Amino acid sequence: MTIRRTGIMNKNKKEIMSLIFSKTLLFIVIVLLVSIFKSIFGEENSLLAVTSIVLMLILLPKDLTVHPVKNLLGLIVINLVFGLSAFLASQSLILALVLNFAILAFIGYRFTYELQKPVYALIALHYILLMMNPVPVSQLPLRLLGLIAGAFMIMASQLLANKNKLSKSRDKILNSVLDNLLLKIELLKSGKGTDQSDNALSISINQLKSDIFNSGKSESHLTECGRNTFAILSCLEKINILLNNMKNSDIESELLDDISKILKDIKDKTSYIDTSKLEDKYKEYDFNLTDIYDFINTIKVLNAELKEYSKADDKQKYIKNELCISDECKNLNIYKRHINLKSPRVTYAIRLGLVVSLSYFVINIFNIEYGDWALYTAFILTQPHSEYTVSKSKKRVVGTIIGAVLIAILFNLVTDPGIRTIMLVASGYIMSYLSDYRDMVIFITFSAVASAALSVADPNFIIMNRVVFVIVGAIISLIASKLILPRNLSHEEENLNNIQMQALNKMMEEVLLNKDSKNESTMVILSSVPSLIDLRTNYLEVNGLNMDMSLINKSKIIMNDLYQIHLLEKDNTNYSNVFSKLKNNIEKSTSTSVLDSRIQEDIKSSNNFKEIYLSTKVSNILSEVNSIGYNEENQTDLYQSLTIFN
Repeated sequence: MTIRRTGIMNKNKKEIMSLIFSKTLLFIVIVLLVSIFKSIFGEENSLLAVTSIVLMLILLPKDLTVHPVKNLLGLIVINLVFGLSAFLASQSLILALVLNFAILAFIGYRFTYELQKPVYALIALHYILLMMNPVPVSQLPLRLLGLIAGAFMIMASQLLANKNKLSKSRDKILNSVLDNLLLKIELLKSGKGTDQSDNALSISINQLKSDIFNSGKSESHLTECGRNTFAILSCLEKINILLNNMKNSDIESELLDDISKILKDIKDKTSYIDTSKLEDKYKEYDFNLTDIYDFINTIKVLNAELKEYSKADDKQKYIKNELCISDECKNLNIYKRHINLKSPRVTYAIRLGLVVSLSYFVINIFNIEYGDWALYTAFILTQPHSEYTVSKSKKRVVGTIIGAVLIAILFNLVTDPGIRTIMLVASGYIMSYLSDYRDMVIFITFSAVASAALSVADPNFIIMNRVVFVIVGAIISLIASKLILPRNLSHEEENLNNIQMQALNKMMEEVLLNKDSKNESTMVILSSVPSLIDLRTNYLEVNGLNMDMSLINKSKIIMNDLYQIHLLEKDNTNYSNVFSKLKNNIEKSTSTSVLDSRIQEDIKSSNNFKEIYLSTKVSNILSEVNSIGYNEENQTDLYQSLTIFN
């Protein structure tokens, strides 16, 4: 027991030391980059270095390296538009009202996602800092050069961190999935619970699907590396589903041993796994043949996909080949189909644009000293959902008051500007370790007031203004969340469930009707939706969303089955006649119940095992779909919500 506790303590010490080292190194790098940037582009542009570094960090989860030139040009254009708009806004308050609304609404719409963690806040802050710190026309060229340099900094960090990101990370995650599947088998054999391994599997599977979704995609492409990785992951996910199905089975132990052996062979990179022995071994058993042949066919597909990966050259392996999405799907672009006042992104964009542009107008027309603190607060507390605004407002006000008391005590005791500067730097360093918003606000308040009061003998007037204007900003955001196109978390749950149903609708069309020629990128994107929603709900739960996940969890299983059918048809030509007959049945049916009746008749009359197997799978899928309340009439298109087209 002592040894185990010591091991845990040593591990924790290593983790703590690693955290301190990484945070300290990052802080030093930021300080150096800001100093270099300031020496080149001047004191008035030093904030550009800070925002550029922050943008570097928040954009790292998104892989921009497959099209580096295109994405670099995009970053440069956005930065220049921001810089010019901020300059023009400083020349005329009427023009500022229009430009600031347009830019903030664009940011709120373009960088707020329905299936992924949004990145709008720091991009908007980047523009607001430019807006609140204008330069005269004589210094405009240097500012624009600084913005261009910031774009190069962002792309340089992408090339350093994200080049070949998926091909580097997928082996690690796939090995983790294999390890947890093997652990789950041992737990099942010993009759123990599998909750811990199930949770680990869910995290790994969701993360890799998200990485695939983010890596190397543009508005119309998915990479070959992503497609191949997804196929392998889908097969392993199917094995996990089968393990759940085989609980309490009479042949559980024997089959579990066979599955375990094959998973170990995959982990050991065995070049070929012979499935014919499994077919011979289990053909005489009286059990659910669908499950066993699901497993056998899954291994067959895995053989093909692993062979394809192992033979790929470096170009293919390292994310160079792209798979184009069809023109039909491109026409479903969000810009063409989803700009309406019911869209959560549109409502947030309008609210954000109005709050910031009107606050800026009032502050400048009345020349309110320290009024920018109210604007910054109103901006950061204007959230897509009213619950977020309420919870963050409470933390913002409480954190500000605590931070104000802290700096009032320290700055009234210490008047030396040098020591105050050390305090300012220390507060920025400490803040990097914090995650709770209230705690972060304490040190944000300290830093903001300290910056304004370094050489001020009596800082109390500044401290009082900080508290007052933060409260004013919080009130503005709370009023806006109630009056300007309000949305709450119940709308989010409804929206996510609708997206899932749309995905399921489209997936069935693709697999069973071959509507879009089973486009590979489309299939992967659709199959990723349940996991993306899962990750999205994890993000939303922090702020109070308590979503019923039964629809999403059932859809994961159904869509995995549909994707496995797609892979089966793609990799096994022996099933082509069966698919043709199935498609004919679908086209002649007027409803899912009629289709299921036709399928059941075919199952009874057929002597072809492949036809029986596939027809049974489709029948099971239809049954599961009907059980979750699938209604084709109320479906719209998934692509209005996917960030692949954003």
